[in-house]
Amino acid sequence: MLGCVIMAAGAGTRFSGNKLLASLGDAVVVERTIRSVPPVFETVVVTRWPEVRVRAEAAGVRCVAPAGAERSASVRAGLAVGAARWDGCVFLSGDQPLVRPESLEALAAAHRAEPERVLRLSYGGVMAAPVLFPRRLFAALSALTGADGGRSLLAGEDVRAVEAFGPEELFDIDTRADLVSVRAALSAGAVGVRPRPGA
Repeated sequence: MLGCVIMAAGAGTRFSGNKLLASLGDAVVVERTIRSVPPVFETVVVTRWPEVRVRAEAAGVRCVAPAGAERSASVRAGLAVGAARWDGCVFLSGDQPLVRPESLEALAAAHRAEPERVLRLSYGGVMAAPVLFPRRLFAALSALTGADGGRSLLAGEDVRAVEAFGPEELFDIDTRADLVSVRAALSAGAVGVRPRPGA
């Protein structure tokens, strides 16, 4: 079994508001991110925002609160949900709503082929997020402190790139201008997600 931890606890200071609740077509940003995760993953949303929790739980996804505002606290909280049963875990930013289920399935397939490798979604040779960490790194992830979300663990790893279907999948929303770009990509029909079973 694989886990997917959706990181949705950030303050969004550059956005001047909660970007996760910004409207994006027929949903808000975090809802579209949740919908992008295929059933091969057990999904958990890490958030400290009550409104995000309501949206996630309405989609049938478990939520947990981090024990602090730092990124490492979110990593630990999410991983604690399934570390005992997951063979690997993807960490997906809640503000990355254009990632496709097919790309996450490609990460899962790559993990099945090479279960000890760190895998990163990429496009055109540029590695980005999300990142799938194998079980052997769970202890190191759980030991992170401060603002580190796991990037420090990549330096000593032979990381494999898994190609996304389109460049827009790597977009995340940090500013209002980023939101405009994401909305434009959706309007242009560049991306699409399928609903989760039962949603």
